[in-house]
Amino acid sequence: MPRWLAHLLVVVGWLLTPVVAWGASFLGLWLGALVAIRFHSPAAMLGAAGALGLVCGFATLWVWVHLMRRVPHLLSHLMAPRASEQHDALPAAD
Repeated sequence: MPRWLAHLLVVVGWLLTPVVAWGASFLGLWLGALVAIRFHSPAAMLGAAGALGLVCGFATLWVWVHLMRRVPHLLSHLMAPRASEQHDALPAAD
């Protein structure tokens, strides 16, 4: 993998962070609304849906940030060697 592509993947991954957090909180809010249907109080319904949305959003954000902090190390195993490192691989012509 070219080095520029690995760097681009890291940048795109960090730029996707708000989208991932928004999607997870929306999914959590939707699941919370399904659970909250069983309650009789509207305040309890809103509280349950909001709490589940908040928990899902922050949990996903925590996992995503930890993953994105490890991505450069994971991609380093797939990247092409630098030009300065390629000279070491050539045998000496003594």
